Amino acid sequence: MQHHHISLFGILLFSCLSFSSFADDDLEFEVEFVALNNSGVIAEAEIELIDNNMIEVSIKARGLEADKIHPQHIHGHLDSLVNSSCPGLTANVNDDKIISVGEGLPFYGPIVLPLGPFDTVNSKGKLKYKEVFEIDSEFLEVLENRTIILHGGTVDGIYIPSLPIACGEIHLDD
Repeated sequence: MQHHHISLFGILLFSCLSFSSFADDDLEFEVEFVALNNSGVIAEAEIELIDNNMIEVSIKARGLEADKIHPQHIHGHLDSLVNSSCPGLTANVNDDKIISVGEGLPFYGPIVLPLGPFDTVNSKGKLKYKEVFEIDSEFLEVLENRTIILHGGTVDGIYIPSLPIACGEIHLDD
């Protein structure tokens, strides 16, 4: 398993929370996804704090297009106090019945952590992903204001790797 370091260069991550509230090494977050763009994707994810400066991200998904690369990212707003959310049908402003990355951005914000490497999904359309990332404390403080987006779908016979196909809001696991 590779370790990745996330630099928060250019991303303002101010929070009213104190890091001491996250000093518990057993801290876990969960993500339940909703399918976007009629993808039919069913997915769940867990994020676990390791040693106060690392997180392990695990994603299980099915119903993805087989033998394709499906990028996944943690998204969030530059103002980290703004809660990131999953777009509904109202996000489709051009009325083409497809929520593009651009139409989803006002809801979930830009990428704050690419969850790479992006491996090809197996021939059954299943994704099983687990990676560890080094993080700054400010990143963890606002994790509950973030979403995970799974990308990659076909529109009019053309595979679009950036197409949002599932979205999940990150919540503290009680």
